[in-house]
Formats: sequence, structure tokens, C-alpha cells
Amino acid sequence: MIEPRSHSVAPLLVSVLLLFSCAFATMVYAGSGDGAPVIGDHLPGLRPVEQSFFNSGGHQFRRVWGMLEGVGPVLTDGGCFRCHSLPVGGGDSVRLLTFFGKINPDSSFDALDGSGPTQENEGGLLLQGRSNQAFLRNCSQGGEVIPADANAVENRKAPPTFGFGLIDAIADQTLIDQAAFELANYTADNIHGKAAIAQTYYAAAPHVIGRFGRKAQIANLVEMTAFAFAHDLGVTNPLFMDEDLPQGQDIDLNCTRNNARPNNNNAGSGNDGIFPLSHFMRYLAPPEPLSCGSSCTQGQALFSSVGCDKCHHPTYTTPTTVNVQTDTSGTILFSPALSNYAVNLYSDLLLHDLGQADKGVIPAGYANTGVASTSEWRTTPLWGLHYRSKFMHSGGAVDLNSAILGHSDGVTGEAVSVIMNYKGLSPSDQQALWDFLASL
Repeated sequence: MIEPRSHSVAPLLVSVLLLFSCAFATMVYAGSGDGAPVIGDHLPGLRPVEQSFFNSGGHQFRRVWGMLEGVGPVLTDGGCFRCHSLPVGGGDSVRLLTFFGKINPDSSFDALDGSGPTQENEGGLLLQGRSNQAFLRNCSQGGEVIPADANAVENRKAPPTFGFGLIDAIADQTLIDQAAFELANYTADNIHGKAAIAQTYYAAAPHVIGRFGRKAQIANLVEMTAFAFAHDLGVTNPLFMDEDLPQGQDIDLNCTRNNARPNNNNAGSGNDGIFPLSHFMRYLAPPEPLSCGSSCTQGQALFSSVGCDKCHHPTYTTPTTVNVQTDTSGTILFSPALSNYAVNLYSDLLLHDLGQADKGVIPAGYANTGVASTSEWRTTPLWGLHYRSKFMHSGGAVDLNSAILGHSDGVTGEAVSVIMNYKGLSPSDQQALWDFLASL
């Protein structure tokens, strides 16, 4: 577990040694290359060039980025592995991202990012709690804090990135068709997933249907990587050019390299960094389910009979031909490893309304919500569930029972009938269902 670090001024040498030791400790990762992938390994059947992409991207993922690449001046952390590390780099996390804003007396929402009616900018929506302060002698600009007038705060757990390339490869039409199927067949249960139309920033974007992020607000892996680069590491890039203003105020030039306003679109980070990082996640294999006995077999049948599979759709299949753009120049690579692949993710990747049981505070129309309302969430993939210790978007559920019950308050949202079915199970049947989930 990675504990939050203090943002008080620390000696430079101690901070550097801490970051170096973290980077070294996570340098080794599992990778058999033969047979079924072990956790942290790549997909089977990679071509040599894809293997090279995976290896170089893994190095980028497991490194601590520095000021030479334009990190900061405020950030959530200095390396991807710092939030995606359990049990290996690219994995799950107990870290939470914090978003904040202000609900006005007339119930309107102000993101506190300068876009509201008053143009008040206090650093919203994302809290970037760390800074470059420890690395620069004259820098007095610390990490952000939640402003006093921010009365709407929402936490979201950083997700595991296993199998992201397969999720990225699923065709838009497949998700659109699934939404139509649910509308036609699950009306009696009031279940009707929505394919989220995402705003795209990438001219060569292969998708417009969202599938990444808790709100399905991001449509493809390259944009997801670029978004995290800009807002979590603080490194601007060709897709996200604008520097985040710390606490909404202008950047203290003493907190930048060479006392110059950052221009981070350099080959070491913004341009070449986006694609290697996306390639690592693109070819990172999904977790293999655990072997399980009769209890899991029974639990799998209950998973279906209760109705869990109506949103946690067991599998999609990628198209017979999947092409990948490999760099900013537009080079296209056919990837047999991603083509015609059974994606056993246990999610329809659609938005569903969970009603009052699991409601956020940030409305639709913002970069971290897309078209989703406060009570709509993308169905979380369940593969790799046996590596997780916290559940639901906020990480507030600490066991499978509370996670399941957290899908409905019994009155509102789409999961009312499913939760009623679950509550009607005998204790032994509920245990069998938990056993099945814990094997995924």
C-alpha cells in the first residue's frame, strides 16, 4: 500500500533518494513470454516490434518522471506505477483521485476551474496535491488543497490497467449493439446501458464511444494516456497543451526549470511518451482467473440467474483485424495479438444509473464526467477482482457483499431487482457467488 506523502518542505536529498528507491523497487516485473500470461506479462503472440513496444513502454511506466520532462509544478504523483502497482506495475491501487467543485445556492455547479459564471479559478476539478517544491530551493509553491468554498468533493479509485489494449480494440458498434440489446431485452428489470459518446482530441482516434474512466468519458487508450500525462504528472503534450494552474493561480517561475514557463511538448515526454506508455497498457495481458471448484461453478450460475451478467457482460470479441497507430507520425501496425480475441472482462462498458446508492457530485459536461450524470457509472470490469481489496468507484466498499449491496438503495437506479434477487439468496448461495467473484 502506498501511503500519501507529506507536502511540507523536505530536504532535496531525502526526496530524491525516496523517488529513486521507489523506482528501483518496481523495476522488475513478471514476464514469462510462454504459455498463459502470468500477472504483469504481455499478451501472447506479440510480434517482435510489439514486444519491443511493451518493454520500452514498461520502462516508462515504472520510472519516476522528472523536471527535465516537465513534470509539475503540481501533480498527483511522479510516476504511473505510483498509482497502479498492485500486485505489479500496471495493476490495481488503493490510491484515490479527488475532484472538487462548488454547488451554488441555485443548485448550479461551478467546477472552480475558471469556466463557471463567476470565472472563479481555484484549481478545480482535480486536486493535484503534490508539487516540485522539494526539488527547487526557491520554490514555495506547495501542492493544492481543497478550497474552503468547495462544498462538493468526490473520490475515485485509480483503476488497474490490465487488458486495456483489448478494451481499446473493441469496436464502437459492438458497444452500441449491446446497448440496443439491453434496451430490447431487459426492460422488465429497468436495465438499459447507455453507450457514452466521448469528446475526442486525437485526430486519428479509432473510437468515439467511451470505454475508459469511471464515467466512460474517454474513448481510446492514447487519449487516456495523454490525459493522465497532463493532469496527473503535469506534463503537457500534443493532445493537452494547457498547463494546469496550481490552485488556479499563475505558476511561480521559481517552481519551474530554468525559471521559464514550461513548454513540455518535447520528445522526451509529451510526444514520444504518450505512445510508449499506451503501448505498455495496450499489450498488458488481463489477469487469468483462479482455478476454482464446485462452489465457483455454482456461483457462476448464480451470477447469471441473479442478473449480475446483464451489466457485467461476460465477454466481447475484438474485430478480426485490429490496427494500432504506433507513433505521432501516423504509422499503422496490424496486431494479430489483439485481433479476434475473446475479452472476458465481465463488463458491458456502458453507463448505468445506480440511483442514490452510489451517487457522485459532479454533473455531466466536464472532462472527468463526459455525458454521464451524477448517478451514472460505467460498469467496472471484474477481471482481476482477486487482486483488489477496495471496490466501487470510490473504493468505499471493502468486501464483496458491501460492494454488491452498494449497487442499489432498494428504490432508485437500475439494479433494484438484481439486488432483491441477491438478498433472496441463502447464505450458502451468497458465499458461492462471492467465491466465483473472488476467482475472477
